[in-house]
Amino acid sequence: MDLADKDRRISVCTGAQTRSTSVGSIGRTERRADVMVSLSFPNEDDRIVIVEVQTEWKDEKHFRLPGYMTRAFEDHRLPIELVLVCPSDKVARKYLKGIQLGPDNIITVHSVGPSDFPDAIDAELLPTTAAAVVTAAYGKAPKGRKAELFISTLDRRLGTIEPGRAADYIKTLLTILEDEPARMLEELMRTQTRPYHSEYSDRLRFEGREEGREEGREQGREEGALLQSRRILVSMLEATQTGITAEQRQRIEASTDRQELEAWITKFIASGSAAGLFEA
Repeated sequence: MDLADKDRRISVCTGAQTRSTSVGSIGRTERRADVMVSLSFPNEDDRIVIVEVQTEWKDEKHFRLPGYMTRAFEDHRLPIELVLVCPSDKVARKYLKGIQLGPDNIITVHSVGPSDFPDAIDAELLPTTAAAVVTAAYGKAPKGRKAELFISTLDRRLGTIEPGRAADYIKTLLTILEDEPARMLEELMRTQTRPYHSEYSDRLRFEGREEGREEGREQGREEGALLQSRRILVSMLEATQTGITAEQRQRIEASTDRQELEAWITKFIASGSAAGLFEA
């Protein structure tokens, strides 16, 4: 909406919440949007935004889109807007003409194509942090000096919002940015100081500690299972008439393969004898 709403009304939005993708109540034909979002504003009603990714022009979809809006309008009783994200400007411009239901009755469609994603090198071109993040994720990746400006602009934008949310954005962006911008962003976070930098670093350390703890717990469980299997097999051999030999005990204690130990236990139970127990 930041990029599609040309008069920038969306820049005063104070909150956003995703909703079920089911558009309207259940009817004869169920309609499901790709995304539905409820936006909050300080001095006006909330607004429902229906978002659809449309790869090509389809007459069937053109005639169905008004149903998405009217069903949502009936159920939520709030202003409804429709945003189409298109991979080509040609498709975006065709939908941008709106949907004419009749004389003087046109439904407005906000459509976004590749040319609607500005170069993220000037904060003035980006109405909000959300627009900066979307442009970083889906816009054209800059190179060289433009990449540096792109990253510094993104960093300044992220520094203006709640650190936890900014850290969420960074975690996602680092997985989808091209190598050069991703490296620049990581280096910038190491050399500059913003609240969200610390938030992101703290999360990495916490996740690392949790991963280490889980690895330690898993290793402990495996070692405990090995010890238990050794004890069981030793006890079974000790209970035989001939008992357990020093060689057998050494062979069992030297095994670090739980599956091997369990196979020996199964073989001993099946034969009732230690003869040939360790033979393949």
